Amino acid sequence: MAAGHRTGGAGGGRLYAAIPPVRGRNALPLCPCQNARLAMTAARAKDARTVTLFLLAIAAYFAAQIGLRLWLGGSFEGDEAEMVVLSRDWHFAYGSQPPLYNWYQTVFFDLFGVNTLGLVLAKNLLLFGTYATAFLALRPVAGTRPAMAGALALGLIPNLAWWCQRTGSHSIALAFTTVLTVAAFLWLLRRPGTRGFVLFGLAVGLGGLAKPNFWIVPPALILAGLSMAALRPLLWDRRLWLTAAVALAVAILPYAAMLADPLAAFSDLWEFRTGAGGPAQAMWPAGLAYLGQSTLLELVPMLLAVGLALGLGGAAARRSLKTPPEAQLLLRAALIGLALTAVGVVATDTGFVRSRWLMPLFILGLPPLAMTVFGNAPARVWRNFLRAMAGLALLILAAIADTRLRGAGSDSLRVDLLAETLAETLPDRPVLLGPHYYTGNLLLHLPDWAAFPPFPTRQLAEPEGRVLVVVDRKGVPGILGLLQEQGYPGESLPEPVLTREVQVPYRFDEGTPREIVVTLFDFGAALR
Repeated sequence: MAAGHRTGGAGGGRLYAAIPPVRGRNALPLCPCQNARLAMTAARAKDARTVTLFLLAIAAYFAAQIGLRLWLGGSFEGDEAEMVVLSRDWHFAYGSQPPLYNWYQTVFFDLFGVNTLGLVLAKNLLLFGTYATAFLALRPVAGTRPAMAGALALGLIPNLAWWCQRTGSHSIALAFTTVLTVAAFLWLLRRPGTRGFVLFGLAVGLGGLAKPNFWIVPPALILAGLSMAALRPLLWDRRLWLTAAVALAVAILPYAAMLADPLAAFSDLWEFRTGAGGPAQAMWPAGLAYLGQSTLLELVPMLLAVGLALGLGGAAARRSLKTPPEAQLLLRAALIGLALTAVGVVATDTGFVRSRWLMPLFILGLPPLAMTVFGNAPARVWRNFLRAMAGLALLILAAIADTRLRGAGSDSLRVDLLAETLAETLPDRPVLLGPHYYTGNLLLHLPDWAAFPPFPTRQLAEPEGRVLVVVDRKGVPGILGLLQEQGYPGESLPEPVLTREVQVPYRFDEGTPREIVVTLFDFGAALR
């Protein structure tokens, strides 16, 4: 029997020791095919262990994030506080954002209460699902190691790894549904059939309910597939209309509810003009500049990782570069999506683009780039990449702790003390109005109170009841605007029945507290 047998299976070409022959009078030698089967079985077992350990490592990271937030406590960040205002109850539409994450968050608030556990558990389970789904979607088409590289590349997207973890909400749903749509698309290409087109449509519909900028993903994937000769016959199929019909069926009613209230649905359009020129100037040149700048800034961590791998890995790392077909597909989709975004900026004369809005493009583009560089890299380069990603995970955990344990930040403001003051001063529980950071955090400690939503309504068109406006000192000049946003018809500020300044300290900073101004207005009979 040979001294060893090399397999090209899931073990990545590792050398497996030959199984020693059975000693004894009745022993029969193993034939080469039996030895090969045993080696393949061992390779599969090792691959299964790798998959399990990888998923457990990701789960452990997000479990650590949950435990850290529960241990540190503190106030909610802005988008988190908005979830408290909007997701304590079920609604069909929520202003300018589609409702998927609100519905998801409401489930967790119903199960665990409106508290830190209900919020961070929902957030981190969906983030874990994003990474795990990316890995499980890529593994059947690329193999275990390239799939690991692709999933870990998501951690090099700053807005996903840091911003979503710290304060994100709808963007987390966007990330998950983008990955889910990629998974459904790859599944369709592997198993073309009616079921695949239906599942792709379901994923697209859910993505549309996550955030409007998701809608760049389906055309980018389809156009990328049609641009590849091997995939074109699979996609040039009338059943794509079935995909569109399923997606429309999933998304149409919530979007109809949103459009039925255009005042709220289009209330955030001002963001597209931030930093642009005056109304007489074309804004799209500034928009394209922001698009390029945002793209480059978000790519910095990935470019650093690639540069270090190729620079320190030497010629062996450069020779190992390999872009498999599925990576080519996703890279094309990312570039097509970027081109479509640029066309949209020009067509709509958009003057401003946030890097966060481009997250679907990075979710499409960074995994295949990592698969190309690290999927077939030398063992030393691969180990260093894994070490770097583990170090980054620890760094993010430390940074989350640092922001909550040190300094005068929004996450360490003692809103609980402000809530105690309001409860003692105003036992009749007026309706709260103000920036959602304040109203959401107050509702955590005043669960029987109510608050106006953080988008325009007509609730004060015929003002009634008592309204308590909560702002910081800089927000005092904007009190009339807050009332008018809820439909108040007056052109001047009504006479308040109470104005009080409250000095709110920070948990770990003995410096200057934040000055909060509370103003009570009494419009007569109770609000309807």
